[in-house]
Amino acid sequence: MEQCFYFEQAGVGLGREEMIRIWFALKTLVDSHPIEHCRFWGKIFGIQQNYIVAEVEFREGEGDEEDEDEVPYTNIYTLSC
Repeated sequence: MEQCFYFEQAGVGLGREEMIRIWFALKTLVDSHPIEHCRFWGKIFGIQQNYIVAEVEFREGEGDEEDEDEVPYTNIYTLSC
């Protein structure tokens, strides 16, 4: 935890305020969809907008049904934070 403090002071990584906003956005995502596990993956800096990426796992039997021949994919949700 001490290292997180030093990274924040040096401007490396995400700041405390941004981490709190991301946590609330992920909590909103979990509360509004049948998600069993949710994990913050990272942040992508775009030209017009930055993107927060989360890896999610749907609850058994409640996610999108997949055909055996299709390659599994992940739904993409956007939240304004």
